[in-house]
Amino acid sequence: MKLIIEKRELSTLTTMVHRAASSKGTIPVLSGLYLEVDKENGLTMTATDMEIGIKSSNANIELIEAGSVLVNAHYFADFIKLLPDTKISIELNQETAKLNISYGRSAGSINTYRDHEYPGLPISKMTYKFSLPQQTLKEALRKTSFAAATTHFRQVFTGVLFDILDNGNINIIASDTHRLAYYKCQVEEPEDNLEPFNFIIPTRTVNELMRLLDDTEEYIKIAFSENNVIFYTDEFMLLSRLIDGQYPNYEQVIPESFTTTLKVDNHILANTLERAKTMPTDDKLKIQHVQFSFQESEAIVNSYSEIMGEIEEIIEDLDIDGENNYKIAFNTNYFLDVVKILAGECDEISIQLSGALGPALIKNPEKDNYLYVLVPLRTSN
Repeated sequence: MKLIIEKRELSTLTTMVHRAASSKGTIPVLSGLYLEVDKENGLTMTATDMEIGIKSSNANIELIEAGSVLVNAHYFADFIKLLPDTKISIELNQETAKLNISYGRSAGSINTYRDHEYPGLPISKMTYKFSLPQQTLKEALRKTSFAAATTHFRQVFTGVLFDILDNGNINIIASDTHRLAYYKCQVEEPEDNLEPFNFIIPTRTVNELMRLLDDTEEYIKIAFSENNVIFYTDEFMLLSRLIDGQYPNYEQVIPESFTTTLKVDNHILANTLERAKTMPTDDKLKIQHVQFSFQESEAIVNSYSEIMGEIEEIIEDLDIDGENNYKIAFNTNYFLDVVKILAGECDEISIQLSGALGPALIKNPEKDNYLYVLVPLRTSN
């Protein structure tokens, strides 16, 4: 195996793929990066830890000899990243089982693994289901995945749900049971007679996918193979194991009736919550929180810490409709998360309340494809 490739092209390809390799080292081949060189695809790289896998190719190479090799993914990536911007020659020495990498008058070599043990990606029997614009999928994941749980005894809450409905709509959901983010979009280019179904992907998959997606209307295709989902374009393929389990009925969590509706300047609210975050947590209630109380056209926002102090701010010129004679408390960080999400698309957000203990529904009043449900906190005040 031998090829010549520009360092920039090599580095871009390596950076895209190598993160899927295992960093634990318990099974050496799973910490490997599989390089294949052929006339049809140029240089193809594959990495997998059996939970997630990424594959991508670059045809902009000078092919001297076809072949394949397996090297340590993270060492190879770190080394390639630091090479000078010049043409890189990569050649496998069969006798020494080393991959020689030459750059200018300098050179290095990397030990190789036995590639016949490499599992590869189970894509031979994959079944295509539907497509989405990359921009749409990236926005949906950005607006929902942060609401998933980091850890939870029910694993479904550590992932993002894709719920494909019989009318061609797809709901993308994440929740940690204290909050829920909901994004609605339309399935593009479905397979014939696409039946309703759903699947859950881990947040690690979401993070890798968001890194690979472009902000364009170019489609990304979604297919399935065994217990894996496959997201793929002409540039890359990402495979992920699915999370097993039944996601609860999220529609029941979304409130339908409200006693209070208010609209507030997003930037003013964001700044207020950022200042409230400076108050440390106390031993009694170990969650940073803010308490809202309302008076006609203004809100009083209070953040209190027994050991540090208190902040009280007045947000004026609120548009309040309905009851306003109660107090309600929220997790400061959970509230600020959605305010930041919406800050880039609207100056004013809608907050609908159903009493001091009922869940709040937060959204952009000018769009109906995204909403955020936040459960209030019970406090002693």
